[in-house]
Amino acid sequence: MFFVYSQREDVKKMWKRFIFENELTDKLSPIVKDSWIRSNQWKVDPFQPYGHIKKIQMERYKSLIDWSAPLMEGLYSIVKGSGFLVILCNEKGQLLKSIGDPNTLEKAAQIGFVEGADWSEQTMGTNAIGTSIVMDQPVQIFAEEHYSQICQSWTCSAAPIHDSKGRIIGVLNVSGPYEKVHPHTLGMVVSAVRAIEYQLKLNENAEKNIMMQRFLEATTNNMKESILIIDTKGIIIKANDQLKKLLCLVQSCLEGKTIDELFTNKDIVSNAPVSLHNQELHLKVKPTKTIHHVMVDKIPIYKDQQWIGSMIMLKEIEKVRQFVNHLSGNQAKITFDEIIGQHPYFIQKVNEAKLSAATDSNVLILGESGTGKEMFAQAIHNESKRKNKPFIAINCGGIPRDLLGSELFGYADGAFTGAKKGGSAGKFELADGGTLFLDEIGEMSLEMQVLLLRVIQEKEVVRIGGHKVIPVDVRIIAATNKNLREEVKKGSFREDLFFRLNVMPITLPPLRERKDDIPLLARHFIDRLSKKLNKPFPDIMPDFLQVLMQYDWPGNIRELQNILERTLNRSTKPILSAKDLPEEVYQMLPGQKKEEMCVNRDEMKKQSIIQALHLFNGNITKAAKHLGISRSTFYRQMKKFNILY
Repeated sequence: MFFVYSQREDVKKMWKRFIFENELTDKLSPIVKDSWIRSNQWKVDPFQPYGHIKKIQMERYKSLIDWSAPLMEGLYSIVKGSGFLVILCNEKGQLLKSIGDPNTLEKAAQIGFVEGADWSEQTMGTNAIGTSIVMDQPVQIFAEEHYSQICQSWTCSAAPIHDSKGRIIGVLNVSGPYEKVHPHTLGMVVSAVRAIEYQLKLNENAEKNIMMQRFLEATTNNMKESILIIDTKGIIIKANDQLKKLLCLVQSCLEGKTIDELFTNKDIVSNAPVSLHNQELHLKVKPTKTIHHVMVDKIPIYKDQQWIGSMIMLKEIEKVRQFVNHLSGNQAKITFDEIIGQHPYFIQKVNEAKLSAATDSNVLILGESGTGKEMFAQAIHNESKRKNKPFIAINCGGIPRDLLGSELFGYADGAFTGAKKGGSAGKFELADGGTLFLDEIGEMSLEMQVLLLRVIQEKEVVRIGGHKVIPVDVRIIAATNKNLREEVKKGSFREDLFFRLNVMPITLPPLRERKDDIPLLARHFIDRLSKKLNKPFPDIMPDFLQVLMQYDWPGNIRELQNILERTLNRSTKPILSAKDLPEEVYQMLPGQKKEEMCVNRDEMKKQSIIQALHLFNGNITKAAKHLGISRSTFYRQMKKFNILY
């Protein structure tokens, strides 16, 4: 801003009154007035005889100097011979380069106005260079408006130079005798600065393009995925190193070729802006006649809303699955294919669960501990439309009441002592788009039930200690071994929350009510445990299964798995019989001892064959398979025990 006073003496009087009496007048320019106040606060010496000179690493500013020099020369050609200097400073106000008449340069040197001189406002007080940096705008300082007396024979016009991000990287200044200043001087400086910024931007864009090319090449070559970039005609522009390794091809077989010369798969070779996302396919490679099982992503690339090509990413399916398994904390592993059971009532429950998977309604799974409630929850998730989204489980009874709220809803920055800086997302946020499994929901406090009900109703969450409303799309599957209707009557569980959760109820039967499934479950667990322990699958004697079927299993399937693992760990023989089972199983059998059970083995074999025939309506093949023996062995046993069916 060009500010004119009627007389220079008036400004001089204002300056003296401020320096000696600390008094200011409203007649002073607001920019100068505020700068004088800052200079005083910074304790700048207004009578310092010489400017401060500091060492500068000139190499750091080489680009700025090189691009500014021609425009500085052009500006100087306009003021040449008039006693003016054209000066370039860095972002701190330190002088980098000056152009001027020899006598003017000599005069400037007398007050330290040379390379390395610090003309920041903090050091020299009010001056065009330093004040323009503080204000981040063009500034003109006239004679006695300067805070330091050694500058008061000059009038200076300066404007900050910005980079493409708007940051100050330097200052261009024109200084000369106060009596020769003209309001257009500042305008010329501003015009020169705009030209410098434009040149710097062009240079920056050119360097950025080179850098981005190198960055793209380095990035694609260091990615774990195999990358192909093609144009709209299907011509391969770029193939990274991973793709060459995957397909066992050299550079000459890839770049410059068309995509249909490489693959036979229609989804891949289509020359259209089609997107593919996590599509599993068997990739057929023409040059090598090999097939690769991969996961494919195809992403169209646009410039100015016009399709210019596509990027294809290939991930080996085995590595994808390894990665998914690694994320076991927020992925469901169990499917309905892994839920074992043939009992009619159990099959009915499986069918109910499959029906619930087809909806987006909340599910309440009821049943004793160990009946497989979380397995059902995972299977429902994996059968639902949310299967590719997170599955997050939380045990409401295993987390202290005071911590459950922050686990479920998260907390804001500074919500409590020890809270992580920036806050933390809760399980609802992490499960967004997927499923949240609330195990032991019956253990949740009434206070927490109120908060949970609000989230379910409003589909939004507010972190503890925060105010921001965060929308969430989460499907709730809750589970409990309690009778929630009784808990509602007792007042320990909210009725409105119960009805919100009890949309699709599934009651799982205890193992004692589906004992016909025990042989099937036992073989499944033994097979899995044998592989885990690196042991051959043992022969299972009928008396072994008979004892298992007579036991009531208060711990249900979890207890069965535990007993079988203990038995298999202790066994050193290729056969499992009743005497291999732990003593605790027999302690639960009324009137039976382990020795008596083992002696009466033939009777147990006979009963197991009769039960298998009854279970499968006389189908020998299914009955034999159920007992884990061959058809011929089954017939021999029937003949031995005189069983007619």
